Amino acid sequence: MRIALYGPYLYQLAMGLRENSENEVRLFLDEETLPRSLLDELAVRDRGFVEVGPWATRKAIIRPHKAPITRLMAEYDVILATELGPIFAQYTQTRFFFIPSGWDLTSGPFPIRTRSLRTRGAGDVSAAIVALHLRKGIRAASGIWGAPFAPLVDAANRLGCSLSADLPQPIDTDLFAPSAVPVTLKQPSTLEIFHPTRMILSRDPTLFEIGRWKGNDILFQGLVETIDQGIDVNLTLIDRGSSPDQALAISIIDDLGLQSHVTWLHSGSEKGFTWSELVLLYQASDIVVDQFGGWFGLVSLEAASCAKPVINHVNKEVMDAMHPYGHPFIQAETSKEVSEKIELCRDPETRATIGSASRQWVVEHHDRSTVGRTCETILSNEGFK
Repeated sequence: MRIALYGPYLYQLAMGLRENSENEVRLFLDEETLPRSLLDELAVRDRGFVEVGPWATRKAIIRPHKAPITRLMAEYDVILATELGPIFAQYTQTRFFFIPSGWDLTSGPFPIRTRSLRTRGAGDVSAAIVALHLRKGIRAASGIWGAPFAPLVDAANRLGCSLSADLPQPIDTDLFAPSAVPVTLKQPSTLEIFHPTRMILSRDPTLFEIGRWKGNDILFQGLVETIDQGIDVNLTLIDRGSSPDQALAISIIDDLGLQSHVTWLHSGSEKGFTWSELVLLYQASDIVVDQFGGWFGLVSLEAASCAKPVINHVNKEVMDAMHPYGHPFIQAETSKEVSEKIELCRDPETRATIGSASRQWVVEHHDRSTVGRTCETILSNEGFK
């Protein structure tokens, strides 16, 4: 099967599909949006597998039927597209499936609904142009593959579509793995908590609707309650420009008197950490805390794959439907619950037990080899051989 994929979000899926020698896999990445996480991936340098180019230029978006990327993807049997991919895939006369990364379904097609999150002016014009083509592209897809969390389901419904399959998010479980040697950032008496999630604290209703709200302040207040119980903790956060409420987070941390318990890390690049750098940060932690918005993403999966206990909040009904036999994520929705779960994970044996179960679950459901075979099954059911 000749498969074209578009967008960095699909890199791990492409790697999983590539393991089957009967597949001819080609991943197209736009050079202007290439994430730093991929820069140390050797496979990205394989010109026969990955093609990096100026695919999503302004001219290409305005005239997608004439874009070079449209012509290139048209040569394949099937296209798997994310982010701006549907804009071009719709003109290839090739069947394609849309695998949303998040914003490309919940925000991109709806510039008016999300205008409160955008600087007004020229950005409005660009957003309107992208939305016009993206809406048309998504509606032309042969299917939309995404987890049935409310932000994705509601966005698809607004477009007159529905989610047709749930393809798990793939992870490189060989890279994101437990450390062979115990690593600590501070003295053993300090509980190391890693929270690499972006700072998004605003209570703008739109953020809740599109699934971007992270609820970081729940963790901050939970730490205060933990410290009040005599537990020494160090919280490691990521200093990055993509956190819109980072200044607010710093202010809250200061007001709560948490400065001496917080460490901010900067990658030295606006594009963030590479995967190999992130692995070391996960491995150096005792607990990883993700978001409290009702669903989960890469942070939870990467941390669990490294055999770390993960505290987050996911929608129980959706998770029960997706995983009737359970999942390993430790649930907390309030600061009190966060404090209780941190205290639970204070015991090294408890952390080891939860961490081991977490990794086993990720390997079973999200390893890129497994997801690659699941993808092939979905495509086979769609008539591709």
